[in-house]
Amino acid sequence: MEKSRKPIPWLSGGLATLVALFIVAATLPSTDRAVIDNSVSPPQTHIEPQPVLVLAILVIVFLPVLCIFTLGRRRNLLNWLAWGFLAFLLVSVMLG
Repeated sequence: MEKSRKPIPWLSGGLATLVALFIVAATLPSTDRAVIDNSVSPPQTHIEPQPVLVLAILVIVFLPVLCIFTLGRRRNLLNWLAWGFLAFLLVSVMLG
């Protein structure tokens, strides 16, 4: 006999995706860094993106969403841990 699987949590996963998108939208504008170019006179300031930092932010934020969509179906503890981590990130973005 096969065990019946729980359905994919679309509502919970969709809400987690919206929370993750809010966190990303709040953190990505502050990832660029200013670089002073002293090779010209007068020195100029350039804004350079940091793609590695952006990738790290995306992985950290969307990994719990992946856990909610996939692993949350089988193990309720991982679902709660993923939501707890997303809540922690949301609070840190709001306070920071």
